[in-house]
Amino acid sequence: MLIDSLKQLTSNVAALNTAGKAAKTQVVETEPTKAGSSRGGSLQQQLETLSRWSVSADVSRQLAKNQQAEQQIRQLYQQLDQLKKQLDLPQSGGQKQQISQQLQQLENQLKQKNTALTADFLLSSQPQGQHQWQLNSKIDLLSPRKQPEILSIGLADGQKIQLSFPAGQSADANLAMMQQEFAKHQIELKQQGPVLIFSAAAGQSHLLSQPWQMQGEGIRIAAGNPVQVRLQKPEGQLTVLAQQAQQMENQQAYQAQLTQVQQKLQQMLRQVQSERQVLVAKLNALRMADSQQSEQQVSVVSQELKVQMQQGAASSLSAIMAQGNVTRSLVEFALAD
Repeated sequence: MLIDSLKQLTSNVAALNTAGKAAKTQVVETEPTKAGSSRGGSLQQQLETLSRWSVSADVSRQLAKNQQAEQQIRQLYQQLDQLKKQLDLPQSGGQKQQISQQLQQLENQLKQKNTALTADFLLSSQPQGQHQWQLNSKIDLLSPRKQPEILSIGLADGQKIQLSFPAGQSADANLAMMQQEFAKHQIELKQQGPVLIFSAAAGQSHLLSQPWQMQGEGIRIAAGNPVQVRLQKPEGQLTVLAQQAQQMENQQAYQAQLTQVQQKLQQMLRQVQSERQVLVAKLNALRMADSQQSEQQVSVVSQELKVQMQQGAASSLSAIMAQGNVTRSLVEFALAD
């Protein structure tokens, strides 16, 4: 009976080998096309996965910067609140000096590297659309003068701006005239207290960062040879408040200025929180896409294995293992008899 079982075992093995060879021939004929298509699809999936990982890492960095900005905004708001409480007390010269120093310290913290908030109360993670510079406050281009004057400004790219100041023209009219002339060179101009602030896009920022050659008629600018004037980076709002603290006359009015700064911080806080919601939603969408792709890949691999098993591909590892398991089971069955 053992001999009969072994004969039957040999017959079954031969039949499996014959089926395996036939399946192998069929697989070899169709394998190049399928393999090429499979490799192309797999490469595309890998590229898409790597792209999502890169985007996810970038979004995660933005999210960390966003959280840092919120923390700094809250801390700055609380510190300004403490200063407002100090203003409820009678102020001596020394106390005014102390408030000024505290404000300057807060400004210096915002000027340090890797801060999420700039001294202009802007998010450092956002590209700065406009570069700002200010004209030296000693040069007064706004106040009316009894004599007319034509003032020429030579820019770094060789262009010239000519400003015509009629006699007795008001400060508002002088500002409007200058705004019109500078706008021809894509430079914006605004007044901030006694200071003129000039703004230009990144591509035009060299017109402000490099010195101007200014020539006048001895009224606002000295006559004769052009005078080289270098614009300065505008001071932050906290520095302005620190300077004003020295000459503080009305404590309630000064508290109102601090409140205005706090209101701007509240607006920034809402902006930061809104941006975080967008970033979190984007990150979740990317993770969901990775999860769905993983499920699809498992499904595709399972289907491919199923097809190979049905075709009996003897060359595949799964078919060889299956054949080996069947043979071992037959031998054990025969010996048991």
